[in-house]
Amino acid sequence: MDAVQELLKAEGTSVEEMEVNENYSYDGGEAFNDLTIEKVYDDVLSVEQHYTQRMDRMSDPEVRFDVSDPDNWKPIEYTQHPAIYQRDESGLEMDDFLETWDKNLQSQFPAEEVTEGGESQ
Repeated sequence: MDAVQELLKAEGTSVEEMEVNENYSYDGGEAFNDLTIEKVYDDVLSVEQHYTQRMDRMSDPEVRFDVSDPDNWKPIEYTQHPAIYQRDESGLEMDDFLETWDKNLQSQFPAEEVTEGGESQ
């Protein structure tokens, strides 16, 4: 996920340096769902595009990665509300999806533009 690594670099951090519960959120404006990057466990990073529906946060999508090897992120959990959830600790087969999503994130959230207003929570 080059887009996420570029965003973290522009924020002055990396997945290895992030603390558990540290997160960065970016406003998608009218055209795109918001983006949040959060270290949810020592070796798990959540990348989520989301929106609010009836006061509930809806993932569109959320992928959690095992980042124990910072150079080789392994997708282990996928959520797409309202009805899709997959989890496999050995890794999910989603290379084509991740390649497309990464390109979309790079165009929707260019690191040099969005980190100026990105807020650490």
